[in-house]
Amino acid sequence: MTGLRRTIALAALALMTAPAHAAAFDVKDDFAMAVEMLQRGKKDEALKALQKVIAQSPDQATAYELWRGTDYAVWRDMLVLGGDFELSAKRLIELARQGRAERKKDDAAISELVAKVVSSETDALERRKALRTLSADHGEYAVPALIAGLGSDGDDEGRVLAMHALSQMGAEVGAPLCVALASEDAVLRRNICFVLGNLGDARSVGALQKTAMMDGDESVKNAAAESLAKLSATGDAESNLLKASDGYYAGRDMWMREAGDVVWGWSEGRLVGTSIPTALYGVETSRRAALHALAVNPASTAALARVARGFVGLQVKCDALTAAGVDCGDWKTKADAGVLAVNAAGVDALDAALADAVTHLDASSGGALCRVLAGLAKGPTAGLEAALRCSDGALSSEAAVALAHIATRSGGSVGADVVTVLGAATGREALRLALVVDGDEARGSAIAAALTKNNVHANRWTSGAKALGMLHRAPALDVIIVADSLPDLTTAQVIDEVRSTERFANTPILVATADAEGVASLYEDRIKGTLTTAEDMASVMEAMAGELSGDRALAETLAARSASALAHVGSKSDLKPAYAGLHAATKRADTIAVPALHALGAGGCAACVDVVLAVLADDTRSDEARVAAGGALSDILARTGGALSADGNTALQGVVNGGASPMVKAAAARAFGNLAIDAATRAQLLGSIGN
Repeated sequence: MTGLRRTIALAALALMTAPAHAAAFDVKDDFAMAVEMLQRGKKDEALKALQKVIAQSPDQATAYELWRGTDYAVWRDMLVLGGDFELSAKRLIELARQGRAERKKDDAAISELVAKVVSSETDALERRKALRTLSADHGEYAVPALIAGLGSDGDDEGRVLAMHALSQMGAEVGAPLCVALASEDAVLRRNICFVLGNLGDARSVGALQKTAMMDGDESVKNAAAESLAKLSATGDAESNLLKASDGYYAGRDMWMREAGDVVWGWSEGRLVGTSIPTALYGVETSRRAALHALAVNPASTAALARVARGFVGLQVKCDALTAAGVDCGDWKTKADAGVLAVNAAGVDALDAALADAVTHLDASSGGALCRVLAGLAKGPTAGLEAALRCSDGALSSEAAVALAHIATRSGGSVGADVVTVLGAATGREALRLALVVDGDEARGSAIAAALTKNNVHANRWTSGAKALGMLHRAPALDVIIVADSLPDLTTAQVIDEVRSTERFANTPILVATADAEGVASLYEDRIKGTLTTAEDMASVMEAMAGELSGDRALAETLAARSASALAHVGSKSDLKPAYAGLHAATKRADTIAVPALHALGAGGCAACVDVVLAVLADDTRSDEARVAAGGALSDILARTGGALSADGNTALQGVVNGGASPMVKAAAARAFGNLAIDAATRAQLLGSIGN
């Protein structure tokens, strides 16, 4: 009898003991069906049942009970099958891990279990049972209690048992153990090094190398070196800590597989856990790893860059969560205070961080870094130049604004490349943004192309994991299109991850599939619809119907800032590459139109006269816009010889003699002073004013 057959009864028993509520019963019933169908060799039916389990989005508690009550052989056999079976099993295991996290913080239960684990008087079977419960239910939260006896104050038997227990608990306990290396107790540090070696988690390599290099106690150094040998460690402390910083920031699986809702610190001789929103975990852990690298090499620009990146990322994410109605608590205060650290990092470090943001198309953090560099850099930098040339429009525009500000401060000019980008940003209407996740290159490309034709910018990924990684850095999304089958994750997992991210909880999701009816019944109201062909954009456009909000306001602000930047550099730079964008911007809201008119006044030519005059003569426009247009017209006429067509003269005269406000009339009248007309015509025009 196979392992799968042997465990059917156990699986069924686990399902029978499930909570009585209907949703949990359905999930467990479907799981039992998947196991039974697989045992009978009906793999297609088994997979459908398993996918139905995932599509129902089982809660963490249900998944946890299923995980604990089902023999591991069931999971092992599903994982071995690979493909969608493996992906679905992994998803349930991940949900179970999250469910376990909810049970972790219970000091009384932890103390009781630890007392059994570290006591030589406890029966061996009872000790193993207590350790399994401690690991499953409390994980890293048990570390402070377990390391209490590892130091110089502990007894030998309890110390050995505690070290053995920690070594059996898995990689999850590695993070707090690495933090505890800050203890002043050399015996504790030495024993922690041994435990880290036994755990075999590559994420502890940097911390062990730092200890082997910098610890003041030879026994601790030797213990760290011994553990590093066990881990077959390569590289040095700085490079591995920087690698960890990058891994956490990017949300890579290896680094984030034990990610939770707590970060650890060492204070007053003990480990202290601080709750943190899951969305902030990666950037904060990245920042801390970079600080350790900086301790190893205080002259490291790369470490400084990552510290700055961490603070910027923390602020960007906190701002996004706050805008979405999520209370970040003290983390928002910490992020705001981090601005001081960002400025203190220096131009070289900030520019290196920006270059990294460009590489990963991290528009949110990259844009923030551009804004900081705008006030610090003495001239163009490599990072700003790279950002200016990158494919992300928002990041490119931020770089152009920064370069314009730098030029303004230094009294210089900007080139055509900067002017072109600023012009495009000024005239660009806020685009709809889409995320396309499809392992089928041809279909994904076709969908992205169809979106582009509908003025929707598409970020396309063939990997579900990479797409989710980008999701955490994306400033905004209007729609997400995900294929019904992916090479690395289940479609349901992608949907669940999106829904669990506060900023995208209400973002419409469509599934690209040939089986629209089946997918619709599988996911029901969790998705907005389906997409059967790339050309069928009606469902996509319908899903995106509604007003632009939130992040789109930021896009409008960027357009206004770009126009303002052009106004500042217009007198010393050739604005011709920006004319199209500036002309379009004069028709937009005053926040964009007014600085665009100022820019045309600073650097416009005869080709801009009719555009500016149209605003001045339009009695539906605001006084602010019309006054700005009058000023721009006067400046352009002064530079270009002051020629207006007969219709232009009539329009200008109409403003002066019409029913406009006194300040609009005054602005129009000033333009008369720069008109290149003969004396008789001027006398005629003057005679008509007020009559």
